[in-house]
Amino acid sequence: MANLLSSLVVLAFALVPLVSAACECGYRTHSIKSNENQVYTDVLESDFLHLKDINALQDWKRQVWDIPAVGTAPWGRNMTLENVLANPLPDDAGTKGVNGRDPGLELRVSAGEPRGGAVKSGEIASARRDMLYGSFRAGIKYTSQYGTCGAFFFYQSDSAEIDVEFLSKLYQDPAKAADLLLVIHAGPEVPTSELFRPTPLKFRPQDRYHEYRFDWTPERITYYADGQFLWESTIGVPKQAGGLTLNHWSNGDAGWSNGPPVRDSHMHFSYIKAYFNSSSDSSNADYKMRCKDPRDPDLICQVPDQSSPPDPSKSTVFLSPNKGLPGDNPAPTNPPPPTDPSEPTQPPANPPPPQKKVSPDNSCGGTNGYTCLGSENGNCCSSYADLMPPIAKILNVSPSLGPVVRHCEFLRDDESAFID
Repeated sequence: MANLLSSLVVLAFALVPLVSAACECGYRTHSIKSNENQVYTDVLESDFLHLKDINALQDWKRQVWDIPAVGTAPWGRNMTLENVLANPLPDDAGTKGVNGRDPGLELRVSAGEPRGGAVKSGEIASARRDMLYGSFRAGIKYTSQYGTCGAFFFYQSDSAEIDVEFLSKLYQDPAKAADLLLVIHAGPEVPTSELFRPTPLKFRPQDRYHEYRFDWTPERITYYADGQFLWESTIGVPKQAGGLTLNHWSNGDAGWSNGPPVRDSHMHFSYIKAYFNSSSDSSNADYKMRCKDPRDPDLICQVPDQSSPPDPSKSTVFLSPNKGLPGDNPAPTNPPPPTDPSEPTQPPANPPPPQKKVSPDNSCGGTNGYTCLGSENGNCCSSYADLMPPIAKILNVSPSLGPVVRHCEFLRDDESAFID
């Protein structure tokens, strides 16, 4: 009994750094390929294994739309509410969901020749469309049924898209490699051949859950599966904010999805984890208010890397308070003011020194006594500042934190370590 209690105490202390931090100043991700770190301000995490009511789905919107048959496809696509299902783990645990299938969010493709000319399929899209650079991960078990296409992707427009795509027809022959389709959609000036990469996997996507991940920075897109590097592209990188989409569909096109499947086909998602910067002024203001000291490593949460297939029967680390589930009460983004009038209110972070003068020549701090705030070239004291997105500067804060993507206007005026 003493050994058991000792083990529990050790386990509790081991978990504290991962689950107790409030992450006020962001989420630090690790690039497995480059061994570099990035810190992002915002998070979207969804624990689909414990989502009991699809109508209570938070942070996501079920999609309803129709596309008629085009080109070589004999059928259209019909995204419906009823083809997005919750299949949570039962309260007594187990490995199957309450519907008897693999647990998690299910996107269904309905079987057989469709009535009305379109195959019923499922899709959800993130409510947030302000994601601008980040690290995006999904726990997915793909269908074993022939004749569908599934995807986990970032979308801003048809010329700004980052895809992880599955074709079930590629996974039927165990003697052949199972290819994951890594696709980037850019403008017509970029050759398609440079942005389409069939990548053989060391496993079969329909056998169990695996984590699929892409990291998107201003310079490159890097893909992983279960923490193993797959491909990296430095061309066709989107520069605009957008959101995430998950879908599963078929239109019978012999050149792509084939199908429809002969039996209902389900694509299973155990979780989504997204750590990103925001293009939203209100989100950036929230970050500025809650992050009192971006240099404090205790206020930045380390995002663990997934180096093996995620197991739905074991717990998964989430850093956000509610994991996208209803009934939780996350801490407010903007803390309310003190109720005791005698208690002093926290001053704004990094207020500009009042004695400084606005910089006339883009120089900041030092012995000049100048301030960047109010400069005609922007608060970064750079003539490029107005041409850049809100998070476009990288500041090397310290070796322990690595490069930190932050809003340039949050910096003190004596910080001049920007990299253009």
